[in-house]
Amino acid sequence: MSDSTAQPVQAGSATEFSHPLLRILARDLNVADDLLQAPHEQMDQAHGDLSALKQLLVKDKVVTEEIFQQAVARMFGLDYHPHLDQADLLPEFTKTIPIRFAKKFHFFPTSMDEETLWVAIENPQEFEPVDDVGRKLKRRVQLLISTHQSILSLINRAYDRAEETTDDVIEGIDTGDEGMSAGLGIEEPEDLLDARDEEPIKKLLNNILYQAARGNASDVHIEAGAAEVVVRFRIDGILHTVTTLPKAIQLPLTNRIKIMSRLDISQRALPQDGRTLILIAGRKIDIRVSTLPTVNGEKTVLRLLYQDQEMFSLRQLGMPESIHTDMRRLIRQTGGIILVSGPTGSGKTTTLYAVLNEIDRRAKNILTIEDPVEYKIAGYVQTEVNPKIGLTFANALRSVLRQDPDVIMVGEMRDQETALIAIQAALTGHTVFSTVHTNDAPATVTRLVDMGIEPYLVSSTVMGVLAQRLLRRICKECKQAFKPDGALLSELGIGDGEAGAYETVYKGSGCTACRGTGYTGRIGTFELLLLNDAVKKVLRQTNEANLIREVAQSEGMISMRHHGLELIKNGITTIDELLQATRDN
Repeated sequence: MSDSTAQPVQAGSATEFSHPLLRILARDLNVADDLLQAPHEQMDQAHGDLSALKQLLVKDKVVTEEIFQQAVARMFGLDYHPHLDQADLLPEFTKTIPIRFAKKFHFFPTSMDEETLWVAIENPQEFEPVDDVGRKLKRRVQLLISTHQSILSLINRAYDRAEETTDDVIEGIDTGDEGMSAGLGIEEPEDLLDARDEEPIKKLLNNILYQAARGNASDVHIEAGAAEVVVRFRIDGILHTVTTLPKAIQLPLTNRIKIMSRLDISQRALPQDGRTLILIAGRKIDIRVSTLPTVNGEKTVLRLLYQDQEMFSLRQLGMPESIHTDMRRLIRQTGGIILVSGPTGSGKTTTLYAVLNEIDRRAKNILTIEDPVEYKIAGYVQTEVNPKIGLTFANALRSVLRQDPDVIMVGEMRDQETALIAIQAALTGHTVFSTVHTNDAPATVTRLVDMGIEPYLVSSTVMGVLAQRLLRRICKECKQAFKPDGALLSELGIGDGEAGAYETVYKGSGCTACRGTGYTGRIGTFELLLLNDAVKKVLRQTNEANLIREVAQSEGMISMRHHGLELIKNGITTIDELLQATRDN
């Protein structure tokens, strides 16, 4: 390999780089010379090492990982496979290669025949471990290049223990009380797919958590019945029963969860709250645990917070264009309160983070106060309330105001004290975002007045209230058209003159992709109340929500029900979903 510290030389109009991979990027993959100049000058730090060079190029976003890996493949004369979905998952591979070994050197076989073993690898410079596997399997090794995530996904699929049923797991569990907690110490987070030889009760819980994470469940309910234990997952806002366990499993399973979340296993008469952090297939999940005594034993609920979940943008939330435009205008204003309302599980926190995502975090000091912190994001100062030690929303907000904030996000406005401090912050030039548990946008204004906030303070600080619900999306795999019943349309408030627009609507018939529900994923339906002069005038006279709604709609406010009707017309959701989630105002 050429001296990595050599300077590029000019060859006609193109820059020649000393490192062959840089030359491939410039000549074959059309990466601009000026983008590669800085990495070239730092090559003395890389010493030709591909991992170091990848850090220089990919981490600094000079090229994507896909382009970098293509260049690696060309440099070594190997095939590039961006996707490994069709790879063979042969038992010989998982029996021969420990999963930690495969993850450490980041390679895994994709197939083999009588003579050759094909292996996907990220960095072909680290080929010695692959040669060891080839010798064990008595095959000649043929390398191919892929991306880090594709290889990791292949490894996780290969070691996926999902085929092991719950019945298989519980067969080996000793259900006696004595000694169940022995040896179940609190350990550091480990990837559940890495752990293979372990206690049956740990195996059972790992299996439940893996299935929940694979289905993107938000909650796991372990409910104690008189004769059995029922496990349910909340997926897309709906609880689904996934399995039932023998009654004898209840105590050891509950104890295992308590140990993981640092709760007292001897305390069964009082509710307890805890938390733990786990890894599943490389996916970090923060779990909030709640136990509740019942007549049949303790019920346990685990809230799963996926730390790798990407933040949405306002555009991705599916707002009507008019609401999206108004929200962006409100966000750009300085000094004031913007509220998001809706019941628990309606996506309020996701919307707040989408709003914060519109603000330049490099130019603004953004602080959040949450219960709990659902998305841990670089560039934000995030505080989690802890009422047990006196760190309430109000106390945290007082302290945050001494941290020179530009933007403050308060997870929830629960009481008068928090609301008054937020109003004071808005009056002194800070932008405050928060949530309120109310049915719609006008009711949020009413709720603040009912808390004891003077109407003039509400009208002078609150700029807008966004109310929302989440509607399940129709499954694309089993989506079918049908003619709705006239009674349903009437229930939606659609008269005979409008019925023609709904002559054909859609629903899901149910399939394996949607677990027979007819739905996959969710989308929001929104309404935005702007506190303009007309609304403020009414608020000074009354805090009656219906009167505020009438004035707001006369000023152009679109209701959640109206937005939902557009989603029905566009075949995104169903009439039943809209009727269940919204009411006609």
